[in-house]
Amino acid sequence: MINKNWISIGVIVISITLLMACDFFPKLNEVLSIPKPIVSVFLLLMLFVGCYTTPLLKNNTLRFNFLWGAATVIYLMGLIIVFSLLGGNSQVGLSLSSPALWIVLAISVFELYREFKKLKAAQPTP
Repeated sequence: MINKNWISIGVIVISITLLMACDFFPKLNEVLSIPKPIVSVFLLLMLFVGCYTTPLLKNNTLRFNFLWGAATVIYLMGLIIVFSLLGGNSQVGLSLSSPALWIVLAISVFELYREFKKLKAAQPTP
């Protein structure tokens, strides 16, 4: 049987990927010919369900929080890089040349570093 945590993580990853793909490739929706309100409601519903049932709320350990944060930052940056290489152009300004993206990335890395320090301090020394 599949663990509920993995289902939640899968819903979150799929939602974020689809939202980013729609942002970088707006003509993708025209090819699929799905009405925009239906796509928006579906994606927001998936994101809400994923966030509501996220394992972060149920398994609030320092190690899991650190790993989840690191995986999220790496995945989002990977999506931005891949979609940019595929010729996509973000409609909201998420590009590798955007100073705001680099500021948010620096803040995220700093927060991950703080989480890592907490994690190391909480581990018992042999």
